[in-house]
Amino acid sequence: MCVAAFGQIAEINGKKAVVSFRGARKVVSITLLPKIQLGDTVVVHAGFATEIVKNPQMIYRDIVASDAYARQLLDAIVKENKKLQERPLKIMNFCGTHENTIEQYALRSLLPDNIQLLSGPGCPVCVTPEEEIAMGLEAASKENVILTTFGDLLRVPTRWGSLEQCRISGADVRIVYDISQALELARNTDAEVVHFAVGFETTAPGTAAVLQDAGRIGNFSILSSHRITPPAMEYVMKHSKMDILLCPGHVAMVIGTAPFARLAQEYNLPCVISGFEPVDILQAILQAMCVFGKDGGSVINQYENVVKPAGNPRAQRLIEKTFACKDANWRGVGILPQSRLVCREEYSRFDAERKFGLTMPLIKEEKGNACMCGDVLQGMKPRYCPCFGVKCTPEHPAGPCMVTGEGACSIAYANRG
Repeated sequence: MCVAAFGQIAEINGKKAVVSFRGARKVVSITLLPKIQLGDTVVVHAGFATEIVKNPQMIYRDIVASDAYARQLLDAIVKENKKLQERPLKIMNFCGTHENTIEQYALRSLLPDNIQLLSGPGCPVCVTPEEEIAMGLEAASKENVILTTFGDLLRVPTRWGSLEQCRISGADVRIVYDISQALELARNTDAEVVHFAVGFETTAPGTAAVLQDAGRIGNFSILSSHRITPPAMEYVMKHSKMDILLCPGHVAMVIGTAPFARLAQEYNLPCVISGFEPVDILQAILQAMCVFGKDGGSVINQYENVVKPAGNPRAQRLIEKTFACKDANWRGVGILPQSRLVCREEYSRFDAERKFGLTMPLIKEEKGNACMCGDVLQGMKPRYCPCFGVKCTPEHPAGPCMVTGEGACSIAYANRG
């Protein structure tokens, strides 16, 4: 009962709020903090948010700086850095959890100045293009349809409005925390239930498993915006000057090490699969620096206590059995070949695009749009965007990177102190 924990405000609903404890979400009372805002870090005790932490980054930074093992890793990085003659090193991550750890624990400030940690297109909500959200809006506007999705996607702005605005206008749009809730809803209603499925290889197996379990249910379908990671990594390798790639441990947990090894060898860049704790990331950086310039085409598995070389074969089979890949647009990146998962022909009864004749609108670049989420998704620091913290905040986001807790702008805003 005496344990208090730090968490970040993800949603506010009257006198209650959803607090994210590094991904684990819990509803707590905010009665004691009436001026709380989205993105605030709070201390939670016995079900109540009791205080707003003004500068959480400094607290977390001190945790790392005073940890004996982290200190050893930092000292070793400095030594290896000198061996590399302190040359500029650009290290890009592909995971919102990595970026959150890097920002939350102020790892950038603990590393030598020549080492840049950049955030890449590793947030599934952020890379979901407007035209796919438009199909969700179209589905939600149909009669006798309930659209379910995750809370982050609800608030993503588009030129046609957001799913949240659609709900305010009278559409039946509901937040669920996993696709199983959507299927259960379909089993207990006469309405058509459409689940807007977003996520990478870590989420796709769950969607596939539910479709396998759905049987012949006739009022359940999905709008799939599932993406796979390797095409985005390959795009970065082709079009930018990265030195090291920090690969997402949870994706590797599903797909194994082989896809990363192929990219490392083809583009002669070190790829290191990392866990999500501060010491995991520091160790991964050190391991990659040790092979840099010697064996550029190697893949390093820092997360080997979780990631097996073959990954999770059952999860892979579920994805392969249920989905096919097609070329798809990624927000801020462009068309990437074979990067979106859609229902195979034998599961077309669950494909909301086919079922409701949903059409993806052709869109042109908006002139005068100052939001630079596309640049942020390719490594630009959020603070360089003129909208950041001014016209774009968690309460009034101008782009998806400020909406979701995995977005670089939202993470930077939460740790702006």
